[in-house]
Amino acid sequence: MGFHDFMTCRVSSLGTLLSAEESFSLPPVSDHLPQAFRVVWETGHAVEILSWNVMARGRAGATGRAGTALEGKRLTNNGLDCDETPDSYKQRLKERVLPVLQRWLEQSGTCQRVACLQEFPVQPLLQQEFLSDLRSKIPCLQMAVGSAWEVESMDLPNACVLQLVVEAGFAQLATHTNAVVWDSSLCERPSQVPRGPEVLQLALKSTKHTFDLMSFHLPFKDSPGGARYSEGVKAATSFLRTLSRDTPRPLIAAGDFNVQVNDLEKAFGATAMATQHDSAVFRGQRLSVDACVALPGLEEPSTSLMPLVEDSGGLWRPSELELFGPEGRDAFIEKYVAKNLHDDPRLWRLSDTAVASLGCWPFAEQPREVARLLHGTRSQKKRKLDNPSWCTSLVMG
Repeated sequence: MGFHDFMTCRVSSLGTLLSAEESFSLPPVSDHLPQAFRVVWETGHAVEILSWNVMARGRAGATGRAGTALEGKRLTNNGLDCDETPDSYKQRLKERVLPVLQRWLEQSGTCQRVACLQEFPVQPLLQQEFLSDLRSKIPCLQMAVGSAWEVESMDLPNACVLQLVVEAGFAQLATHTNAVVWDSSLCERPSQVPRGPEVLQLALKSTKHTFDLMSFHLPFKDSPGGARYSEGVKAATSFLRTLSRDTPRPLIAAGDFNVQVNDLEKAFGATAMATQHDSAVFRGQRLSVDACVALPGLEEPSTSLMPLVEDSGGLWRPSELELFGPEGRDAFIEKYVAKNLHDDPRLWRLSDTAVASLGCWPFAEQPREVARLLHGTRSQKKRKLDNPSWCTSLVMG
């Protein structure tokens, strides 16, 4: 697709990193294709963006319960009816998703590159391992992840502020989140712009340009033609309108609208938006739901920036309370860890990060995960991630 002029910047699609056959054939990489975009400002400064819904752990095979709208229907959370065990999910992330991302980031050349990922794992250990594996070849990378908590009521003010929503009882553990990966030379210490649980928006300051970067994943309502599909179009249109009137700095937003992008263009009008046709699949139907949007910003100071918390070298989280919430480890275990493990001495030998990761898995799978986590603690030394400021000094020097 060609350039779409939009005041101070323009955005274009650079195509996909994998073919449909490579990504969608079983065993799959994801039910979305990894797509590259290029954003150029009037100053000539350019940034390349990778947007990729890496597909949450595949769950499929159950049948809708009697008396519900999905009665008798085969249920799935992905477009390929893929059903994965925890081990096969981790293997797909490590062996099929990560190498594609790593190759793209390695080939950055003189143009800055940033990856926006959707349906990224919420397990803190998986996040740490993913970044550590990426940095084994590109040591200066940093990654920010969205909240591990999802909000049941979106009518709350500052709904993404974990201290408020968890204390009020409106939050529960999510099944996936958003993530952004970038090189330390672009920004050493990002800030977050509060938007909501479906969005991770960062304020990135570089020596060449200051802009906001967003990875978003809007909720799925229905497939095109379905009874609730128009609700998804309405929600996505509202999302775009909110961005256009509430963006103090230049913004690049990349992600999954979960509706056909051409339906948004009809509803919203001309926008600095680029997309790749047939970027996703749902039960054999090819969809164009992923896009990159560029907005110029209102050139007004922002008072809504929030600091991120560095979990380990180069990994940033929205809050110090992310692992367990404000009530702490014991309350987390009571709610999110299977009862038959509460008195298991193995549980109390796990680190906080391991316990938080354990609680993200279904109860039935947790006994096996405890054994795996404990084995990993015994057999492997903790890998220390490189100091990003040290990496930056190498790049700058």
